[in-house]
Amino acid sequence: MRPARAILLVESDAGCGQALARLVRRSGDRVRLVRTPGAAVAAAQRESFDLAVVDLFVKGGGVDLARRLTPHLKHVYLSVGPKLLTDELLEAAIGFPVLRKRDLPNLVP
Repeated sequence: MRPARAILLVESDAGCGQALARLVRRSGDRVRLVRTPGAAVAAAQRESFDLAVVDLFVKGGGVDLARRLTPHLKHVYLSVGPKLLTDELLEAAIGFPVLRKRDLPNLVP
């Protein structure tokens, strides 16, 4: 069994964020759920996380937030819904690994 990870989850939709956080916690990881870029940066400065998962469409822009988080975290992923382009196209366009929200519980850095 792998050790529990500390995950910073940035999701502006409260319902979706709660559902994703529950799924990740079931796998044994700790989740800090925040809804805004400001809260995400503040949490990353105060706490230690193994990785962050940022909603691509978070207010202010997920790509910009991912860039702001990279000095604080080794692994930053952008999460997207199931109907948005291919992962390869997105990764090439934005420069961060893409994670489908449905796959979040299976995340292995």
